[in-house]
Amino acid sequence: MKNVKKNQPVTASETMGNQGERTQTTQPERKDSNVVWDFFCSVKLAVVIILVMVVACIIGTVIVQEKTLDEYMARYGYGFATFLRYTQLTNVFYSYWFSFLLVLLCANLICCTIKRWRNTFLQTGFILTHLSLILILLGGVIKFQTGVKGGVNVYEGKTVNYFLTQQLDRNGKLDYIKKDLPFSIALDDFILEKNEPKFQLVSFVKSSDRQKALEIKVGKKQRVPGSDYKVFIKDYIPDAELKQEPVNSSDSPNNPAVYVKMYSSDDVLAEGWLLANEQNFYDDKKLNLRIEYLWKSSQQALDKAATSVGNETPMVSVAISDWMQEYPLELNKTIKIEGSGYAVKFVQYAFNYGDKRPLEEQPPENPAVLVEINGPEGVESRWVFEKFPDWDKMHPARYKEVKITCSGFTSTRLAKNTVRVLQSPDGKRTLVHISDGKIVETVPWELKKKHAIAGTNRQVEVFDYYPSFDFKREVIRKSDEVKQPAVLVELDGPQGKMEDWLFANSQYATWYKDKNFALVYEATGDSIKHFTSKLRIVENGQTVAEKTIRVNDPLKHRGYAIYQSSYDPEAGQFSGLQIVKDPGIPVVYSGFGALCFGVIFIFYIKPFLRKKQKKGVEE
Repeated sequence: MKNVKKNQPVTASETMGNQGERTQTTQPERKDSNVVWDFFCSVKLAVVIILVMVVACIIGTVIVQEKTLDEYMARYGYGFATFLRYTQLTNVFYSYWFSFLLVLLCANLICCTIKRWRNTFLQTGFILTHLSLILILLGGVIKFQTGVKGGVNVYEGKTVNYFLTQQLDRNGKLDYIKKDLPFSIALDDFILEKNEPKFQLVSFVKSSDRQKALEIKVGKKQRVPGSDYKVFIKDYIPDAELKQEPVNSSDSPNNPAVYVKMYSSDDVLAEGWLLANEQNFYDDKKLNLRIEYLWKSSQQALDKAATSVGNETPMVSVAISDWMQEYPLELNKTIKIEGSGYAVKFVQYAFNYGDKRPLEEQPPENPAVLVEINGPEGVESRWVFEKFPDWDKMHPARYKEVKITCSGFTSTRLAKNTVRVLQSPDGKRTLVHISDGKIVETVPWELKKKHAIAGTNRQVEVFDYYPSFDFKREVIRKSDEVKQPAVLVELDGPQGKMEDWLFANSQYATWYKDKNFALVYEATGDSIKHFTSKLRIVENGQTVAEKTIRVNDPLKHRGYAIYQSSYDPEAGQFSGLQIVKDPGIPVVYSGFGALCFGVIFIFYIKPFLRKKQKKGVEE
């Protein structure tokens, strides 16, 4: 046995020597210490990064993402909206600083893993679980920064080699960017499978803003809850068709209308009724030609319309509480509303909202005016749509008490060639041809006489004239199957009784006489059960892949996934496809695979190996 000295005093020289040895052994560690390495190996760094990312995720949830600057200004004001845009808080998860946080967290995990790694097989689970987190985070960075997603509509029998993505420009405006594909997508067939149709009758009381679904039962009278209106279902047809025959109800000009034909040589290209008080124009978009019918109350008004190029000025209506005023559209003119603290300015207008072409080339499909409202809380910019007057009710607005509508845009548009058919009560009839904003011809018109449109190969003829245009209506039964049902309804209210046929395929409500009560007969839910597309991938004129895709069952090719996302709701002639390319998916999947193997190793393989080692030591 070795002799061990107990309680033996330590000399000063020995103490000095030990201290010297400690000094010599610790000094190299201080010299070799790396501040950057220690920084990335710090657990505190990981905690800080995770906390910042948690806050970022909360902000990205609270603040609605990827909206236009106008929408953020309407919600938060100009100053805060600009701050959100420049800090990318309006697109948190795709921002550069969020990706930087992910990369920084990856670097921290890598450094911590290396620092704590002991080169033994038993640490395989530790390495795999840490590696999985790194791969998942890197996959997210790759997706956010290099992944693309967009959509395209493809018609049956057609091919496309691109798709469109939405992107906010530098001014915070939403725009579409065209992305080319390295192959073409051909749509061979599009199939819609429909459910059994179901329909409902919905009542709406405007004064109380209440709607209620009513029972559809022939012979039953129902009182609309909370109102003085009663509804009586008098008849029901499961598959109905409305036949309308134009008639002239009187010789008084209560609703003047003309039947117009347009020819190319002797061939009729278009024909139909133009009503002075309703649909008074026809547009040929290919030729940029408009034919319009204007009824003027006097000879003086007719002469004025025949000698002026412009139509009537579009109007914008401004209402606050019980006050309302209509103003002619004058761009960049500020209108101060006395006693309200508001001022309104008309900034811009378009015949087709979102169309980038010049005004004279835009079809009058979605007229809109951009309005600036200056009030107590700053300036609010708002688009007002002629065809959708209630659009602002469904979107956030700072000054909700200010109601703005516009009208007259569609009728004021001039095409390159505009032919005006003018008429007045005293029998004066004038036809005016306007080309490129100038009057080129003014001639009288007669019934059933062709007039050549100068500078074109077209002719126009006023074939017939009804002073008081009306329809003779007849509802007939087409079949006993439920296809296009209709109900005959009698409405009883404060102004007496009225009855009308309601068709399920109509997009308009039927209003009672006082304009306070309405009925809508409509389909309920989505009548489409499935929609599929038979696609082919074409490269260099050869089909390299094909598949019938459904929702959540895409066609994948060269890193792209082609999903079925939508369809043509009217004719079912095109398929809406979503194109996704996510290079980060393989990396993320690899991370989840590493995580699974790491967990299996930690909970099953590692305990088994330790038990085996312990048994070997004991033996």
